[in-house]
Amino acid sequence: MRYFQSDHSMLIISNDSFIAGLLTGYCVANHFTLKCIPHYKPLDNGGENPDVNLIILDLRDLTTSLIEQHLQSLNTIHSQYSIPICAIHNKSPMPLYLTLPWINYYNEDSFIEKLDEYISKHIIDLKKLFEERRSLNRRVGGDRRTLLKNIDTFSSKQVNNRVQLPNRNINIELLGLFEIERDCQNVYLKGVNLELTTKEFKLFTLLAEAPKRVCTTEQLITNLWPNRSRANKSDLYQYMHLLRKKVERDPDNPYWIKTIKGVGYKLHI
Repeated sequence: MRYFQSDHSMLIISNDSFIAGLLTGYCVANHFTLKCIPHYKPLDNGGENPDVNLIILDLRDLTTSLIEQHLQSLNTIHSQYSIPICAIHNKSPMPLYLTLPWINYYNEDSFIEKLDEYISKHIIDLKKLFEERRSLNRRVGGDRRTLLKNIDTFSSKQVNNRVQLPNRNINIELLGLFEIERDCQNVYLKGVNLELTTKEFKLFTLLAEAPKRVCTTEQLITNLWPNRSRANKSDLYQYMHLLRKKVERDPDNPYWIKTIKGVGYKLHI
């Protein structure tokens, strides 16, 4: 069975929703595709290439018999297609099945940190991937700039480093390194589409309306949920967290969306 069509994808075999959630966030941030399947049935690829860059097996809470079945099928896949295999464990000392040379083992406590380091070194050159994406978007951006030059500059409106095009079919706003397409509700950072949801796009554009001023939490809540009187700061924090995961390189140390303690948020341009 073929699970993926993406060039950069990983598969995790686990029933742990927490680990799946962590990996989902990691994959979104690094432009991977993630597939999760339960661990009660060993992977049967029918002799086909699973077409993934990495397979992760969660060994925790598995019976010895089920572990042996998983390892047998994964060893076949690894041997035939050279797909790296990682395993999550929480046992010390490690039993025999945790010493196989073709598996990279990670303790559950440091799994995400070590996985990021492993992927960067052995799975894919993320820097090269991002450069390829930027190169593609620069070519698309070049077409946009050519289009801008062909429009009468006297009919364009430029305020605070923004350019709004009068053509209703071409509505691109330039704000520092960001590009905003309101008609399609797209936001690009350095040419890369951040793929925001409707609510994330609205939150970003509220911050972008006045990048030199602080948007208070009350203003953001009122505009995001105009017909919901019970909306509170927790709702805002949740969407701000989701937005930062897509905008920021390190959401825990945000560069673009600054928190102004006790007041609100400010878009750093």
